[in-house]
Amino acid sequence: MTDRKLKVMTAVGSDRPGLVKAISTLIHGSGANLEDSRMAILGGEFALVLLYSGTVEALERVQAGTESLGSKLELQFIIKDTANPTARPYRSYRIRVSGLDHPGIVERVTDVLALRQVNVESLDTRLAHQPLTGTPTFVFDATLQIPPEVAVAELRKALAELCDAEQLDFSLEARL
Repeated sequence: MTDRKLKVMTAVGSDRPGLVKAISTLIHGSGANLEDSRMAILGGEFALVLLYSGTVEALERVQAGTESLGSKLELQFIIKDTANPTARPYRSYRIRVSGLDHPGIVERVTDVLALRQVNVESLDTRLAHQPLTGTPTFVFDATLQIPPEVAVAELRKALAELCDAEQLDFSLEARL
């Protein structure tokens, strides 16, 4: 069996059609496998983070290809070695926080989580506007990894206190 290694790639550059195609072609054409990815357009910029695997030779071909692809498409790449995640016991929860937009929402919510050693597995934030009024509403949507020693009721209480003080709504639900 071939020894496969893992790498994480990040790329940022001006958005335009064909970027995902070019990057996925580079990975596949090099003999590597794209395993997990997150991509978004933020402002006018395209941003991606992805996990890919392959033999040492395939990973070297991907790395070499990012130099020419980066120049051609005006993308900045960072590639980092990684390993399979260490299995840890945790409970998976989804949190959603929303309310009138104001500075500090992400910092305050993540402070409550970090103080309790709750890991943020994935996070999506966005600014939406109410259909009739156009009022800016901030939405924080995350998947959490809650350690077994953390009481969910206590976490829920701390989040409720924060959200009451910040005039935000929240929900915290177990994921199946």
